[in-house]
Amino acid sequence: MNELCFNTMNRSAYLLGDEDPDLPGQIDAAAAAGFTCFGADAYSIDRFERDGERVEDLADRIAAVGMRTFELPTLMVNADAEATRGEIARLLEHARVLEPAFVQLNVDSEIDDIVLDGLRRAGDAFGALGARLAIEYLPWLPAIKDLRSTLELLGRARVDGAGVLVDTWHFTESGDTWAELEALPLASLAYVQFDDHPPLESDDLVDETLMRRAMPGEGRFELARFCDVIRRKGYTAPVSVEILSAKTRAMPLDEFARRAFETSASYWR
Repeated sequence: MNELCFNTMNRSAYLLGDEDPDLPGQIDAAAAAGFTCFGADAYSIDRFERDGERVEDLADRIAAVGMRTFELPTLMVNADAEATRGEIARLLEHARVLEPAFVQLNVDSEIDDIVLDGLRRAGDAFGALGARLAIEYLPWLPAIKDLRSTLELLGRARVDGAGVLVDTWHFTESGDTWAELEALPLASLAYVQFDDHPPLESDDLVDETLMRRAMPGEGRFELARFCDVIRRKGYTAPVSVEILSAKTRAMPLDEFARRAFETSASYWR
């Protein structure tokens, strides 16, 4: 079975506003549910520090319950060179302590030399800590919105160890084909994020992806086929479970973590 990683974006400070994301509570709930990997999002880590807490305490708690940090979402890279440098510096402080295997990033602008330089700077900085870059494409972004465009970016940037993050949501809604997924080399696949979704109710993909995802098996995605394609590549790394929805956000943490683990594990045994 692939190890499963608990991704904290569903209760991220990015989405909750003034409500406390309760990272320590999420760590405990994830471990109790059976997760062995954890992915604390940078927005919630920032909130944790603003409340006077230390990232070192998060790292200690993750280790104490028998988990390790697998991913660190989310680094934003774009044509604003100063903003990108600031983002890299901010997440580097988290990565030095948490020691993630991957730093997950999005590129939310058109691609130019500034973006390519930002990716190379990030690759060098996080690579020195032993972390790889995972570029997540999003269907609504101006340039990096599908498998093809992400692979083209990787070819242009030439960052050692960087790869594509393939999320079942973005794969399904981006227009990617099964042939494209099958052709994706294992060496170009950073890791996988896993989730499901009911039929779309609107054209607002951002709202849909943040507010209406479903537990695996409770939506319309062809998850068994997806898992089969990924396994046949020889993929054995952890799978990040990222269920984002208003409904699941309101669940008690222990119930959310348990159901996220159980529904995902049934596909990755």
